[in-house]
Parts: sequence; C-alpha cells; structure tokens
Amino acid sequence: MTQPTIAVNPDAKRRALLFLALAAAILWFPLAALLVGRPPGFLRDLGFLSGPTGTPLAWALGIVVAFAYAGFTVRNNPLVREHWRALTPAKVLAVAAAIGAAIVEEAFFRRLLMDGLMGAGIPSAGQILASGVIFGLAHGIWGIVTGRLMMGVRIVVATGTVGTALAVVYVVGDRSLAPPIVSHFFITATIQPGIMYAAFSGQMARPQRGWWRLTRP
Repeated sequence: MTQPTIAVNPDAKRRALLFLALAAAILWFPLAALLVGRPPGFLRDLGFLSGPTGTPLAWALGIVVAFAYAGFTVRNNPLVREHWRALTPAKVLAVAAAIGAAIVEEAFFRRLLMDGLMGAGIPSAGQILASGVIFGLAHGIWGIVTGRLMMGVRIVVATGTVGTALAVVYVVGDRSLAPPIVSHFFITATIQPGIMYAAFSGQMARPQRGWWRLTRP
C-alpha cells in the first residue's frame, strides 16, 4: 500500500467524503433488509448463495470491463492514481460504498429495469441500450452536485458506456447478477475515493488527448 502525495483542497475533500458517505448510507439501506434475511424482491437470488451464477463468458467479459475501465481511469486521473491503493479511512468508506453500489445498482439497473423491459416485449438490444443510457443519466447527478455541468455530461457518457457493457454481461450471463456485481464492485472500489476528490476539486473537468480524458485542468 502507498500513501497519497498529491494534496487535495480540504473543502473539496470534505465535500467529496460527505457525498460518498451519504451515497453509501442510501445504498446500504436496502442491504440491511438483505442482511436480516428479508430482502426486497429485486435483491434476492443474486447468484452467490442462490440464483443463477452466470456463464464463463459473462465472468470473462466482466473481468475485461472492470480492468479496462478501472485501468483507464487510474492511468489518466492523477488523484485516482494516487488513491486507488492508499490504505486510508477514506478508502475503507469507498469500499463500503462500492459494496452497496455494486449490489443495489446492478439489481436495479440490470435486473429490475431490464427484466421489466423484457416483460414488456423489448428485445435484448433495447434492454441493454436503455439500461446503459439510464445508468449514465443517473450518474449525471455528479455534475449537478459539484456545479460542473460539462463534467457531468462527460460522466454521463463514461458511466453510460460502462453501464451498457455491464448490461451485456448480464444478458450473456443468463441474467445472473453475480458477474456484473463483481465487475461493478472492482471498478468502484478501485477508483474511489480518488475520482470523487477529482470531481469536487475540478481535476477531471477538461478533456485532453482524447474526447474525455480525466485529468487536471
């Protein structure tokens, strides 16, 4: 483990950690019911202890998606690169948030949304596209909360892309949540809290050497 050396504005760091803690609390609320054995329907049979476990192709694709997205972000954002393996209280909070985000968001954006569309007669391609678009738009809240709307647009595109990829993982895994949950967890646990620091301090606001490179302004 390494300790970070790039300074983060104290106010930006405080706001980033507050937002991360709030998100973790919200995401863990439905998980509390899961832990006591009374989960809501969309959180049942996740594919670990019960339910379909996924296909080898889904697990392989999930690993590729996780390494590609997390690796790109670590390489291109200095604050993510500084904090992705730093053993700090903020990283512990980030891992807790990652658990909640991976389980609840995948259950909602993949199972609840995509299975609902399937029930309405929408083909798999339409389900995948809708899941990715709505997943990206939901993460546009980053731009609103930080007051950096253009950054929010790039985040919508980036998270929409990874959401689409995770939707493909869900479909090729016979609609098992296990592979996309693990992939989602790896991504979030890797890039947080660095990506949150970058968002609140404005250090992912300007594209460079590519259409949305996450870097210092």
